[in-house]
This record gives sequence, structure tokens and C-alpha cells, in this order.
Amino acid sequence: MSRAERVVIVTGAARGIGQATVKKFLENGYQVIGVDIRDQRDGGVEAEQSSGRYHLYNCDVSNEDQVKNLIDHVMGRHGRIDVLVNVAGVVVVKPLDETSWDDFQRLVNVNLGGTFLMCKHTLPIMREQGDASIINLGSVSGHVGQVDHALYGATKGAIIALGRALAWEVAPYNIRVNSISPGSVDTPMLRSDIEVEARRTGLPYNQVKANRESEQAMHRWADPAEIAEAIYFMASAGASFITGTDLLVDCGWVAK
Repeated sequence: MSRAERVVIVTGAARGIGQATVKKFLENGYQVIGVDIRDQRDGGVEAEQSSGRYHLYNCDVSNEDQVKNLIDHVMGRHGRIDVLVNVAGVVVVKPLDETSWDDFQRLVNVNLGGTFLMCKHTLPIMREQGDASIINLGSVSGHVGQVDHALYGATKGAIIALGRALAWEVAPYNIRVNSISPGSVDTPMLRSDIEVEARRTGLPYNQVKANRESEQAMHRWADPAEIAEAIYFMASAGASFITGTDLLVDCGWVAK
């Protein structure tokens, strides 16, 4: 099997870390299936964009019927899935006692539920093939406490735990499962997070941004492409003896 024939699915592909991950796999000859949520009227099956080796599909990863339809569609078109990268996620920045039950369900359903559903419906294919890899997106929030991020951190900690257990479950089939836990990455999600914090504290946006940058040992945010490099490494033959691991890409945040 040549590298050009290998197929990767990347959720949350339309922007940020997902978009950078799509670019990285395309540069390395993969057929790339991007997954993101836009207008849900089409049921999440038809491609929004299709060009050469890249196909972007509209799919809500927290909806099991849509996920199943997506995987069936990918198999009908490509016949295999070699790598799954679960990037799709949402964040709620609120004190816990101001967080609604709807907030809770959205975070859990998208972050943890989406990762679960994508793994559930991809694994039977990977078991049949062997030599496959799953990379889930954790977060530094799954390792350290952050004010107003209790539920977000809980979902990311759960994703890390899920990956560790799943790695042992599927190792006999030569499937590796790992996670990546980024620190602060310059994405639309983080910028929105900073805007919320600025409104809550009354501080200027740039001051809040500078405070968050100071949490990194190198006093800067990561570029999404730097996280994509780590994701690609975990999917590559260079990481063939790595499974059940969470790789911190946090510029020393947890080491402090």
C-alpha cells in the first residue's frame, strides 16, 4: 500500500488545528476526509468541498446517525480508513454555578461523545485492516485546573482516559491510540475564549491575551501548524511503538 493511497479522517477540519492537520496530511500524500459542522439540513453526507485528494463533509460528530452515514460513505468511496484524528470540540467559559444543563450536554456530547462515536464506527474497519492509528485531541485543561473551564477540562481529561483504555483494547489488531494535549494555540476558539474572559474581568483583550501567553514558557501561543506536526508524527511510522500515550504540546505549562 503506497502512502498516496492511505486515507485519514480529520474532524473539526474547517479551521484551527483541524485545518492545519488537513494541510499536513495532504502534504504527505494522504487522501484526506475533512469533517465539520455547517448546515445540517443535508444529513451530513454530501461533500461541501471536493478537490483532488481532499473532501470536506458536513457532519455533526455528536449525532450517531450522521457519523454512521459518513463512515459508510467514506468506505463506499475509498474502501479503507488508516488514520482517524478527532479534533472537533467546543468550549464553554463560565463558573460552574452559572453553567446550564444545556451547556453541560453540549460539551459532553460534542467533545467526549463525538470522539466516542467516531472511534466506535471507525474501529471495525481498522480491525479488519490492521496497521491503523487514532489520535484524539486532549488539552492542557485535562491536566491542570483552569478557572471557568471545569467542564471543558473534565471532557478533555475523559478523552485522555478513553484513549489509554482503548489503546489496550485494540492493540492486538495493530491499532495505536494516542492523544495530543495542546497548550494555548492561536485558533478562533482560543480568541473567542479570550474575548469572554476580557468581558468578564473588564480587562482589555490584549492584556488578557498577554496574561495567557505568559503561561507558556516561551511566552507565546502555538501556531496550529505546530500541533499538526505532533499529530502527524503520532500517526506516522516514526511513532510505531507509541500507544496509550498523551503527548503534551504545551510549551512547558504542566512542567512548571
